[in-house]
Amino acid sequence: MQPALHRLSSRILVVDDERHIARFLEFLLKKLGYQTAVAFDGETALEVNRSFRPDAILLDLILPGISGLDVLKSIRAAATEDSPAPVVLLLTGLNLQDLPADIMEFGVSAHCPKPVAPSTLLRHLQRHGLYGYAATRTANPGAASAGGGK
Repeated sequence: MQPALHRLSSRILVVDDERHIARFLEFLLKKLGYQTAVAFDGETALEVNRSFRPDAILLDLILPGISGLDVLKSIRAAATEDSPAPVVLLLTGLNLQDLPADIMEFGVSAHCPKPVAPSTLLRHLQRHGLYGYAATRTANPGAASAGGGK
């Protein structure tokens, strides 16, 4: 068998004031091989964004202190060519029609209503080329093909 091929994992920042949701998403993403950081309020989200430099942010809009929308605006304003803004997936209990009309202009990539199904979240991340750490093994040339043999 040939050695495994490895892909570096994407970095995901989870921002949600509902700690049980944030911790569940952190657990899930780690199990899928992502690197994670968590923030429970807007101010911490901005600090962690600067130090962690995530590839994506799962962002709740209703946060204590600085709102998720203001976090989003600050992150977009700070983006440069050398430090592009991360992919942002809104993770909110708000319905799409309840969101500010211009929210997509701030670079939101998707709206994930809470509770988000893990498969939906994973699909959104992968659609943007964001993957967890994965080992891909090449099949042994003598092994049976899929569906053939035991």
